[in-house]
Amino acid sequence: MLLTIISFFVVLGILVFVHELGHFLTAKWAGVKVDEFGLGYPPRLIGVRRGETIYSLNAIPFGGFTKMAGEEDPKVERGFASQPKRIRFAILFAGPLGNFILAIIAFILSFGLTWTFSEGIRVTGVFEGSPAEAAGLKSGDTILYADQTKINTPEDLIEYTRPRASQQIVLRVQRAGKTFDVPVALRLNVEANKGEMGVYLAPRMTWPQAIVRGLQQTAGVVWITLTVPVLLIRGVVPLEAARPIGPVGIAQLAGGAVQQSLAGGWVFPILQLVGMLSAALALTNLLPLPALDGGRIFFIIVEAIRRKRVAPEREAVVHLIGFVLLLSLMVVITYIDITTPLPQIDWGRLF
Repeated sequence: MLLTIISFFVVLGILVFVHELGHFLTAKWAGVKVDEFGLGYPPRLIGVRRGETIYSLNAIPFGGFTKMAGEEDPKVERGFASQPKRIRFAILFAGPLGNFILAIIAFILSFGLTWTFSEGIRVTGVFEGSPAEAAGLKSGDTILYADQTKINTPEDLIEYTRPRASQQIVLRVQRAGKTFDVPVALRLNVEANKGEMGVYLAPRMTWPQAIVRGLQQTAGVVWITLTVPVLLIRGVVPLEAARPIGPVGIAQLAGGAVQQSLAGGWVFPILQLVGMLSAALALTNLLPLPALDGGRIFFIIVEAIRRKRVAPEREAVVHLIGFVLLLSLMVVITYIDITTPLPQIDWGRLF
């Protein structure tokens, strides 16, 4: 439980910090006065003033904010609302953009770091009922040797095991910093695409390959998220698989990812989670809903089309109502997360 709570606040803190940092840096670049850059919501615990900005750590740890001068009042000098449309758009878009960049970096590192500091090959999944499962192999294990033969690539293991079907071999395995031998009785009747042992193996990647794979996975997450409504209508994705998750659900996923990272001695699961959540946060914030960045951007687009600004006080009321509705929705989602916990993900299978 403690690990889950700590994991949640660390992961959420990273996502929120990067998001707000995007707003903050772009506002500073544009010359907009930033009154406060805060992590968490008030009451304030710690506040340090540097120049015209207060940098604060606050008591309620869910979220963060970049408080700019004149957010709703165009008459405030160097305020947000007094800026041209392109500047306001850039400041609002910079938060989600920061999360997209974080997602790309996290995905790239998840693939690249898997092999940077290790030898052998990584087991990223074990088939149910397989010889590997019977032998006790787990996702995250690193296979160093098969009998006395050094294993450097998945192809090395396949070439060694294929002519030895129905025989027993001894694997030298590394798990969480410990090295030990595991006898495995290879199966004779090989099932399609499951091999003699029944494991998923991570291919070795160079950093250029990891960069390509990271970009592909980011694009894949975005594409899947955008097409979920269509997939739901067509019945391709069941409704329960597309449910939104709240803080409790994120905590459950974070705890599971950290446990797999610690058990396997690799950072792949937690970096994958950060990448997925960061991309999801970016997309969610770009939705044209009141109180979100996308909702504020929508008002800028309306202003550009009408060539006339919506009265700031009216826009503020819309965002306030939207904020209350979002909080209500979050309560419902949290209730669902508590009563119907999310199944744990085998992160290794995503490699």
